[in-house]
Amino acid sequence: MNTRIVRQALPGVSSAVLPMLAMLLLTAGFLAAQATISAGPPSLYQVNVIYVAPSADDFVGLLKSRLEKWNAVRITSQPEEADAILTCQTQSTFVPAKVVVRRTTAEVTLVERRSQKVIWRTTKVAAFDTTILADDIMEQLKQDWRKSASAY
Repeated sequence: MNTRIVRQALPGVSSAVLPMLAMLLLTAGFLAAQATISAGPPSLYQVNVIYVAPSADDFVGLLKSRLEKWNAVRITSQPEEADAILTCQTQSTFVPAKVVVRRTTAEVTLVERRSQKVIWRTTKVAAFDTTILADDIMEQLKQDWRKSASAY
């Protein structure tokens, strides 16, 4: 730090106080930077563009088609253009009963692209039809989106 500039700006401050003043300013700057870094992810309502991460199964395609029909967000094919990335993991199990039932569990997560902090997450389970499961997940997303919008 150039002491001559500081002495001109603060003529009544003694040389013994200048190091303490400099430390105080550095600490304040560090704390402000730390607050910026530790800020949480944006609310669900603030997400405008979503990238749907590819998956090995077809379920993510069902979600993507429903997201594309919903006019609240835009879907992009380039992850670097997105505010958030949506991932989906599914697991199917066969449950023996009188008739064998296929049960699908889907965990859908929306994370902020830069920080990878979770913005939204849900886990849903459905038997038989995965289209009903995709509809349930979208309905949950829409409800949560409306709730986060009402906070503004």
